Amino acid sequence: MKIDSNMISNAYQTSVSQEKEASEVNSFKDKLEQAANDKDLTKLKEASQEFEAYFINTLFKEMRKTVQDGGLVEKSDARTTFEGMLDEEMSKSISKTGGIGLADMIYNNMVKVYSASTDAPEDDVETQDAIENTSNASSLDLKG
Repeated sequence: MKIDSNMISNAYQTSVSQEKEASEVNSFKDKLEQAANDKDLTKLKEASQEFEAYFINTLFKEMRKTVQDGGLVEKSDARTTFEGMLDEEMSKSISKTGGIGLADMIYNNMVKVYSASTDAPEDDVETQDAIENTSNASSLDLKG
C-alpha cells in the first residue's frame, strides 16, 4: 500500500473534524448546564440555537458527501475547507433566523423540565412568562 499526501491529509482532516465535533458537543453541554445553574433563559435559548446550528451543519456535511466530484471547480483541500466554513456559517445564520424549529422545541422542553424540577419563584416574571408561552405554543389546533 502506497501512502501519499492525500491519505495523510484526509486522516488529519478527519482527526481535526472529530476533535472539533467533540468540542462543539462539550460546548453545548457546558452552556446548557450553565444556563440551568444560572436559571438564565437567554443562555438556554442560545444553547438551543447552538445545538440546532450544529445539527444543520451536520446535515450539510452529509449532503455534501452525496455530491459527485466534477464540475467547474476541481476538488481540493482549499475547496473542502471553504465549503466546511461556508456550511458552518450558513447553519449558524439559519439557526439564528428561525431555523427548522429544533431550537424552539429544545428550548420549550428545557423550560418545562426546569419548571418541573424547580419551583420557579413567583417574582421571577421572565421564567413564568416563558413557561406560559411554552404551554401555549405546544398546544396544537387540530380542527384546522
